Amino acid sequence: MAWRARSDSDSPTKATTKDYRRFAVARDPRTCAYSVLSIGEYHSGPNARKPRRAATNATIAPPPPPALSRDQFAQGAYLTYLGGGDRCKPMPHYLRSLRCALAEARYLNRTLVLDLTLCLAASYADAGTGYMPEEGKRLAFYVDVEHLHSQVLIMEERQFWADWDRWGAQGQLGARLIEDTRLVPNKFSKVRDTLIIRRFGDVEPGNYWYNVCEGDAKSVLRPLKGVIRWAPSLMCIVDDIISRMQGDFDSVHVGGSSEDLTRRIEEGVDGGRQVYVAGVGFNSVLVQALKVKVSVHYLDEYADLWGTDSKWFLEMRRLNGGVPVEFDGYMREVVDREVFLKGKKKAEVLR
Repeated sequence: MAWRARSDSDSPTKATTKDYRRFAVARDPRTCAYSVLSIGEYHSGPNARKPRRAATNATIAPPPPPALSRDQFAQGAYLTYLGGGDRCKPMPHYLRSLRCALAEARYLNRTLVLDLTLCLAASYADAGTGYMPEEGKRLAFYVDVEHLHSQVLIMEERQFWADWDRWGAQGQLGARLIEDTRLVPNKFSKVRDTLIIRRFGDVEPGNYWYNVCEGDAKSVLRPLKGVIRWAPSLMCIVDDIISRMQGDFDSVHVGGSSEDLTRRIEEGVDGGRQVYVAGVGFNSVLVQALKVKVSVHYLDEYADLWGTDSKWFLEMRRLNGGVPVEFDGYMREVVDREVFLKGKKKAEVLR
């Protein structure tokens, strides 16, 4: 039988976790009393989420989408954003702007022309890159692009402009240019041009994509719930970390460092429990101090899950055309936060 575990009654509903562990149960034929014969591993029950898909060939990049014919291309309706100040900004900023573009594309019932690479902000870089922004990062390293495609029609930017140069640049297909980010999309939702171009200026912050969804547009462009999901490759690491802790752990998020940090963490957790510590301000001194009371776990303890022999490393190399991919600062942040959120009891410890 499958078993679902919930957080303690004091936890908020949103913190509810699901275990789906399999139990083998027998009944005594004389007394009708039940007894547990065996307890399965974490997520061993039939209602557990199925294992995430793995790479079928870790050395070959995924094939490009099939090319469109002229008729197929001409029958489409497209939306693209040009320019803007969102490049190389922190990921929360980038994802906010991406959600806005996706919302407008869905509202207009148009295919969003999108650069499927991004510039990773310097705040997520390491010493090997000189703490500089990194161009050319694939969106699929961080976000479930297949799910994105299932929510909104998307066409890769390079492929679109190659097709446009062949069939649209000579005036065969219409294009509408919009340079006012404050123009609400219902004002041009009926245009019949093949392409709508929103062009953004050079002055920040007025040239951020997310401004399209502000002001009067708020009543029209509602945020798309669940449109952004983390990449399956990252969530596999999250699942593996949770599995190693048997799905039964508390979690603490450390938001800074201070002299009384150990005491404040101990106040937030119960003795004898497994505790996953996420966030910044966490070091070996703190680990040793906490080990007296609890079994401490933290992200770097599981570095083999993104090492050169890991499934994650092979999958990323496949996506990247055979070129190895670094487990960068934002990937660490995503995995760290997702494991923290799966804790049965959670505590925030801030400076």
